[in-house]
Amino acid sequence: MKFLKFSVILTITITIFSCKTQQKVSKLKENKHKTEHSHWAYTGENNPNNWSHIKGEYMACDGNSQSPIDIKDAMAVQPEKKNNLTLHYTTSSIDILNNGHTEEFVISDGNSLQFNGKTYQLKQFHMHTLSEHTVNGKHFPLEIHFVNKANDDTYAVVSVLVKEGKESTFLKTYLSHFPEHEGEYKQDGEMNIMAVLPTTEHFYHYKGSFTTPPCTEAVEWIVLKEHPTASKEQLEKLHGLMHDNYRPIQKLNKRKIDAQ
Repeated sequence: MKFLKFSVILTITITIFSCKTQQKVSKLKENKHKTEHSHWAYTGENNPNNWSHIKGEYMACDGNSQSPIDIKDAMAVQPEKKNNLTLHYTTSSIDILNNGHTEEFVISDGNSLQFNGKTYQLKQFHMHTLSEHTVNGKHFPLEIHFVNKANDDTYAVVSVLVKEGKESTFLKTYLSHFPEHEGEYKQDGEMNIMAVLPTTEHFYHYKGSFTTPPCTEAVEWIVLKEHPTASKEQLEKLHGLMHDNYRPIQKLNKRKIDAQ
């Protein structure tokens, strides 16, 4: 009889433990499912400090060659061999897309750049407020990224740091056309891409990553030294659309910065 009571108690205990364990496993699976399908963000739970934990594909966000960085003139060196940059940007039909993180100009085929003998096709350009890169510790109110892709899935990104000053002709033309809500886009005829860029003769160069997940470390960064301007009103309106959509500065580690 005692053995029977013990067996009943043991069975009940095991059943309760099993139920609790199953509930815990189900909860963990539920949380994992939520995490795996959560999208990255600049604020909140999925902010830049947690990007590498959101999905396995984002693990590179904890890598040693991440972007953006602070470009210190005191640390920049003249390259042993001059970096050769040639832009073959002309006109393009454009779609302006609000992807939930930035305003992106999707570019049609036929525009490219060559960097140190390698050809990259221009895919899109987009904007960040404030700037992602800093120069000698200083943010700019706006940074524009021209994203170019080679056939081997490596990238060259041309960065334009915009300062406050005279009105931007580019923003004057397109700012009122920027879609305000995620997922919206507008087709807007053709544009002269070179009109957005300053002179490209002098720039900083270093090897880094995407500044957004998956943070792939396969990017030749070309940060132009010439800084075009935009008016205070234009910059404020743009910031109102995108808010603070910039990633914090990452460690340089053992990388070098070329300056020419």
